[in-house]
Amino acid sequence: MEMVEGAWKAVDMRVTQLVWGLLRNVMGVELTGTPTTKGLPLIDSPTPIVVAITIYLSCVIGGLLWIKASNLKPRAQEPALLQALVLLHNLFCFGLSLYMCIGIIYQAILNRYTLWGNSYKLEQTEMAILVYMFYMSKYVEFMDTIIMVLKRNTRQITFLHVYHHSSIALIWWIIAYHAPGGEAYFSAALNSGVHVFMYLYYFLAAVLRGNEKVRRKYLFWGRYLTQLQMFQFGLNLLQAYYDRKVHAPYPPFLITILFYYMISLLVLFANFYVHKYVMSSPKGKQKTSKAE
Repeated sequence: MEMVEGAWKAVDMRVTQLVWGLLRNVMGVELTGTPTTKGLPLIDSPTPIVVAITIYLSCVIGGLLWIKASNLKPRAQEPALLQALVLLHNLFCFGLSLYMCIGIIYQAILNRYTLWGNSYKLEQTEMAILVYMFYMSKYVEFMDTIIMVLKRNTRQITFLHVYHHSSIALIWWIIAYHAPGGEAYFSAALNSGVHVFMYLYYFLAAVLRGNEKVRRKYLFWGRYLTQLQMFQFGLNLLQAYYDRKVHAPYPPFLITILFYYMISLLVLFANFYVHKYVMSSPKGKQKTSKAE
């Protein structure tokens, strides 16, 4: 036990030095913790989230290599245990997203937030806990990709998907550690709201998997879900632009991260949308063949 604790302390020291050094050299930031989330699980050090991301990437890359090496096809019929995992995961994430969305909006109203331009205040502990909860939800969302690997559905495991899941987790650790409130409320509430619809869609898709006719009738709104996600990123980009312009009383480096991160997501999601819904449509294919 002492050896494990010693090894963890050594890893923690190296990871913390690395993260602190990157923030200092790239962003010019000396990151400090806040009393509102200090002492909560997986928050006082960057090591837990860095280790979680490393394990996540290892499982995804290892799973993809295993599927390819074994020449495995997507499962025609999933085992009952996997079906239950899919249903429970999506239902849990749906309920958690709904709770966080409503809770964050309620706290924003209670604390008289404006739409944008809000400062982080130490006394707003309820908002801080909800933002911390939002950060913790990113650990749960890693299971999205693990389920895809277990289902051998490699088509869904795109660079966009893996990049988004791994990078957003680290960003929200920084927010929960440093300034869990203020302007962060908007992204957390908006993303939670989008996730309510996203996990509801996934849950219904899993329930209706055996009935293609019903799926086509009631799950036609998949493309609109992608549009909603892109609209979300557009709003976040506008928020970051506004905050930069008015010098909002929130850590400038977090606003800068939001600005450039939203640009990257908009570009990647737009590329995904065009390839899935435009180029794959009959009209899109016709246009492509003419261009060739």
